[in-house]
Amino acid sequence: MQTSVLPSRSERLDRLPFTSRHRRLLLGSGIGWALDAMDVGLVSFVMAALAVQWGLTDTELSWVASLGFVGMAVGAALGGLLADRIGRRSVFALTLLVYGVATGASALAGTLAVLLVLRFVVGLGLGAELPVASTLVSEYAPARIRGRVIVVLEAFWAVGWFAAALVGYLVVPSGDDGWRWALALGAGAGRRARGLRRDRPARAARVGALPRARRTDAGGGGCGPLVRALSRRRGAEGGG
Repeated sequence: MQTSVLPSRSERLDRLPFTSRHRRLLLGSGIGWALDAMDVGLVSFVMAALAVQWGLTDTELSWVASLGFVGMAVGAALGGLLADRIGRRSVFALTLLVYGVATGASALAGTLAVLLVLRFVVGLGLGAELPVASTLVSEYAPARIRGRVIVVLEAFWAVGWFAAALVGYLVVPSGDDGWRWALALGAGAGRRARGLRRDRPARAARVGALPRARRTDAGGGGCGPLVRALSRRRGAEGGG
């Protein structure tokens, strides 16, 4: 008697076509990458404005620039650990919540000390987002096009820098509060991206179930919500 071996969930994901559900996943994660780049690029324009308005020294300006990167380093280390413990969906929501609140609060900062603390917190949110987004997209992308999908994801970094240049050129020099409005725009973008990500696990093939699905590959042949949803989509497209 010949025993059939059921494919694992990972193998089933790799066999599925690239659908609109994958595109939603890529878009939501890409916006996070663009926000990272926009924040990194925008801070240089903000620093130039603060040097004039607050009379900051070169040392003080270097702290404004550096603490964001320090926060990103710490956030990147913590983001992966948290994702393994509480799930990528929860970490996604948390990173954009931290980014949006801290960036919005930065627009209201009245002293250098407050701004420095908030820059570090912004970095925490952005740094935690990067490894989680790239890992999630890599896991969901079919193996045959995974490299191309990751390239598209990383291309969103250029989109973020372009947005930073536009905001820095048009908004920051518009008045004494131009740098505040620029930061407020970043907070608004983070809120919009959080809305996309909140929809993504429900609509993009139940992506929040991925960590559980991956960990239970060896435990039986049943399909997780993600595989079932994408499989139904493939069947519908094949029968159309």
